[in-house]
Amino acid sequence: MSKLDIETLISQYGDILTSFFHHMSDMFFLMSVEESTSLDLHFRYVLMNPAAMQVAGLTEKVYGKRLEDVYPEAKAAELTSMYKKAVQSGVPIHFTSEGDVIGESILSPVFNKDGVCTHVFSVTRDITERKHLESRLEYLAYHDVLTGLPNRRLLYIHLQNALATAKANDELVAVLFLDCDHFKQINDTWGHNTGDLFLQMLAKRLTSCVREGDTVARLGGDEFIVTLTGIQSQQQVEKVSRRILLALQEPWAIEESTFLCTTSIGISLYPFTALDADQLLMNADKALYSAKAAGRNQFHFYSP
Repeated sequence: MSKLDIETLISQYGDILTSFFHHMSDMFFLMSVEESTSLDLHFRYVLMNPAAMQVAGLTEKVYGKRLEDVYPEAKAAELTSMYKKAVQSGVPIHFTSEGDVIGESILSPVFNKDGVCTHVFSVTRDITERKHLESRLEYLAYHDVLTGLPNRRLLYIHLQNALATAKANDELVAVLFLDCDHFKQINDTWGHNTGDLFLQMLAKRLTSCVREGDTVARLGGDEFIVTLTGIQSQQQVEKVSRRILLALQEPWAIEESTFLCTTSIGISLYPFTALDADQLLMNADKALYSAKAAGRNQFHFYSP
């Protein structure tokens, strides 16, 4: 179909085409191609469907206008570059635009009988909601739903990275395994809603006790892990552990309830008591039970 044929078709059947596209949620743009030099291409608006006009904020008044007549220089240059790729490649290309609206586009060059690209037909689908859902699912795969802290999967990633860095820099890594003392009594006395709010507040208090580069994760229930990196001595770990114990001893005021709750901490140190993530967590868990057996509200280092 020649350039003249396309323009005649649009002129004669534009209303029908617009009506046909009216109920489609995908955005359709038909752009004519003007070539002033082999490298200098311009694109004019020929036809859009209502969905395209609504999202792009355009009307039929832009028909016949170039991209640079409609958009600011940077935006026009971005769109022109996208359309140029379709013309120069000679085949449909895929393009994803970012911003408030995330669009997934297919740009197809249209050739006349002489093999000259006269138009580019663009179909864009709004995938914003899908992308947000994908991001949310990815977030949930690595974070605890209740507290927003890293979960076991992300903890392992952070811990393995920390061990690699510590090995390269000849540093220590400390894993603190925390468990609330008598957490069941909170749920039994004040209800599970209060228990959930308590865990959320506990997560915030724990995070405030460590540095930005450290990791606070929730394994489940009232079990939390703190990973300390860039450590040079056991004394640094003891200092942080005391800070955590003191912070968690402060009264908890949740809704109309006020109560006290302490925690016990088991600690394992790389490379002294373990060399990998699994062994560090296992040894910290064993040290936690030692802390509880010794009377709770204290920390214990794992010792073989």
